[in-house]
Amino acid sequence: MKFARYLPVLLAFALALPGCVTQSGATAALEKRVQQLEDEKQIREVVIRYGEYLDARDYAGYASLFARDGVWTGGFGSATGPAAIQAMMEKNLGKPEAGFINKQNFHLDTTVVVEVNGDTATARSRYMFFTTSADSRPSPTLAGRYVDQFVRENGQWKIKNRTSHGVIPYRDGNNPNLPPPPAALKGIIKP
Repeated sequence: MKFARYLPVLLAFALALPGCVTQSGATAALEKRVQQLEDEKQIREVVIRYGEYLDARDYAGYASLFARDGVWTGGFGSATGPAAIQAMMEKNLGKPEAGFINKQNFHLDTTVVVEVNGDTATARSRYMFFTTSADSRPSPTLAGRYVDQFVRENGQWKIKNRTSHGVIPYRDGNNPNLPPPPAALKGIIKP
């Protein structure tokens, strides 16, 4: 009956073993879920930084949000790669003077919905563009939506393809032959 003496230890080991397998599966599932949430958070931050960089006229920072072969399509036409995107923004919006502080307009990005699939993702969001009214109050001027494809590049989420769709006033994001911008945007957006 020497075996009986080891029975409690063997029983404890046998009971713990299935728990370890289940625990390991639960840990892997938890790690996957945490990674998913971290990826979604990082992508949302890219969407927010997009508006922040644009409003600050930091076109280098803005362009850095795009992948090496990232594409921007919108009212200015289309550009591929950070250097071309930066050049397009500078051409259409002009280079800011040193020490620029934007007191004329800003973007408000909302309702960011992210779907991650491994090293790629999609995101949909809405934006409103505010300008300064004649009495120095924020005035909504444009409203639209972004449709984005993201890719993980060197461990960072980057915009692979962004299309801007103007909703109010309606502007087809794929049509470079757009009507002139609203009067409130004269001097802010070049035709």
